[in-house]
Amino acid sequence: MTSFVAGSGTRRAMLTLGLGTLVITLQDPIIKATMGTYPVAEAVTIRSLVALPIFLVLLHRLGGWRVALEGNTRQSIIRALLFMVAYTTYFLAFPAMPLATVVALYFTAPLFVVLLSRPYLGERQSLGRWIAVLVGFAGAVVVAQPGTDGIGWAALLPVSAAALYAFGQLMARRYGEGTSATVMSFHQNSVYLVGAMLFSFIAMPFATAPGTTGSMAFLLRSWVMPDVKDLVLLGLCGPIAVGGTILLTKAYREAPPGAVTPIEYMALLWATLWGFAIFAEIPSGATIVGAALIIASGIFAVTRGASVARVAQ
Repeated sequence: MTSFVAGSGTRRAMLTLGLGTLVITLQDPIIKATMGTYPVAEAVTIRSLVALPIFLVLLHRLGGWRVALEGNTRQSIIRALLFMVAYTTYFLAFPAMPLATVVALYFTAPLFVVLLSRPYLGERQSLGRWIAVLVGFAGAVVVAQPGTDGIGWAALLPVSAAALYAFGQLMARRYGEGTSATVMSFHQNSVYLVGAMLFSFIAMPFATAPGTTGSMAFLLRSWVMPDVKDLVLLGLCGPIAVGGTILLTKAYREAPPGAVTPIEYMALLWATLWGFAIFAEIPSGATIVGAALIIASGIFAVTRGASVARVAQ
């Protein structure tokens, strides 16, 4: 068994990742608090519009807008499309279940990395990692409680988001050399912005009736002019996403991923806190047990080889 002693660089990276995890989760309660009024595409559009000038400034500091065309632009845009679907699907789970449950199921992402790395990258996985995958998905089943009064099929929303996100991270491993994290994040933000507006236009004939609730209503609801308070809240998601992404990227560049990735599971703690303090949500026993299985198996998986970082939402 290999011992690990955290040096000053690793400790700094762990603190940076902890802060980044806190920052990135701040947008979750904002989206959940406003989901009853605005469609998810409108929230994504406002978030992306506010983030755009921030990314333009960052690109300027890197050498100008031409930097955005460096590297494998085609694959970066395809990856951004995957993340856009993952990002949207993740938020569509909010009307169906508590924040802590959404995040617990979303953290099956490291398990999907293990599952997909063999067919996509040709990476061999140990028996222990395959067992970790089975345990982690068993935890997801415990959380979902199919066939009972649990969340049931709605669990597929955050799990699907995790699978798409994991595949996007594998694409970054395969095609990401030569493309900076800032450029890839800029492509993601641009695709989010264009994709959300285009989807809203296509979905107009299928808009849900006023007052309708649930995930489908959150997806298809007509746009509403936000008041000043909601506009500020949704706009805050822009700098929150940019700041969180920078902190996460910085952390993973300063230390071995296996040493710091488990810190990301603090997101479940923050989600539980936001859910309780803002929405009076109390995790069920099944959520706690299932989350424990997912976290334990995920930590085992990412600390035994290839790892995965949280999506830039």
